Amino acid sequence: MRPRFLIITSGDRDGVGLEVAVKALTRLGPQIGTRFILVASNTAVATRELKKLRHFRSITLTSREATLAAAAKLLTDLQAEEILVWRDEGNEAAWVQHAARLALSGVVHGLVTGPVSKNRFKKLNSRYMGHTGLLAAMSGLPVQQGYVGKKLVVVLATDHVALRDVEAALSTEVVQRAIAHAKKLSSLLPASTRAKPVAVLGLNPHAGEDGLIGSFEKRLRLPRGVVGPIPADTAFTVGSRAKYSTVVALYHDQGLIPFKLLHGQDSGFQVSLGLPFIRTSVDHGTARDIAGLGVANPGSMIDAILGATKLARAKK
Repeated sequence: MRPRFLIITSGDRDGVGLEVAVKALTRLGPQIGTRFILVASNTAVATRELKKLRHFRSITLTSREATLAAAAKLLTDLQAEEILVWRDEGNEAAWVQHAARLALSGVVHGLVTGPVSKNRFKKLNSRYMGHTGLLAAMSGLPVQQGYVGKKLVVVLATDHVALRDVEAALSTEVVQRAIAHAKKLSSLLPASTRAKPVAVLGLNPHAGEDGLIGSFEKRLRLPRGVVGPIPADTAFTVGSRAKYSTVVALYHDQGLIPFKLLHGQDSGFQVSLGLPFIRTSVDHGTARDIAGLGVANPGSMIDAILGATKLARAKK
C-alpha cells in the first residue's frame, strides 16, 4: 500500500510550534504507512531545535528544492524512519500556501499546522486571519472547524463571526453542513460513542424557550435522528455529553469554551472540515512567553498528528 504523506508546518517562528512538533515526532517515532515532512525556518534557533529530533534520519530540503516535482520525487523513496525537513526562508503564511498546493495537487495527503498569531498571519498575507480562511480560499470550498478530544467532539457551524452577525450567518445549509461533518468525524471515535446521535445547540438562552427568547430555534429544521436544538447551558454536563457522539455549536465560543475547559491546551486538536485534503492543527496559541525555554507541552501536537494519521488511513 502506498504510504500517506503529511506536512507539519511549525507555525510562528517565535512561538513554540517547532518545539512541540519536534517533541511530538520524537515521542511518536516513525508511523507505519505514514511519512512526514517538517517545515521549519532557516534560522540558527530552528537548527538548534531540530537537533533534538530523535528516531528519524533527517533529509534536508531547501525552499528552492521544494517544488511540486522535486517533492514528489523525494517522497517516492522516503522510508518510515526518514523525515524530510524543509528549511524555508519565507514566512509562515507562504509555508502554508505551498503545503496546501502540494496537497491540492495530490503530492501529499494532508497538513498538520502549528500555532500562528492571527495578527501576524494577516499582516503576512493581508487577507486572512489564519489557516482556515486561507485554505478555504485556496480550495474554493466552504470550511468549518471541528475539535476532537477524549471528552468532547464539537463542530462549529460558524467561527470568527461577531456575535451580532451570528444569526444571519446561520442558514439551514450551514447548520446541515456542520451536522454532516459531525457525522463524518465519528470515524475518530470509539464504536460505542460513534453510534450515539449528533446534538445541535440552540442559539438563544434555553434554546429559545419555545419562542419566548428568540425565534431562531422554531425556524430551525433538523434531519431525523439529530437531537436538538438543546440548551447550551446544560449540554456539556457529564450526563448530557454521554448521550451524544458530537455536538454542533452555532458560534465560536459556544463550542470552544467548554472544549478548552475540558481539555486545557495540552490535549485535543482541531480539524478543518470540507477541504479536499486532511488538515489538523493544535488547539493552542503560539505561547511566545515560554518559547525557547523547552517547557512547552506537545500533547495537542501529538493528538493532531495522530488524528491526521488516522484520517489519512481512513481516506479512500
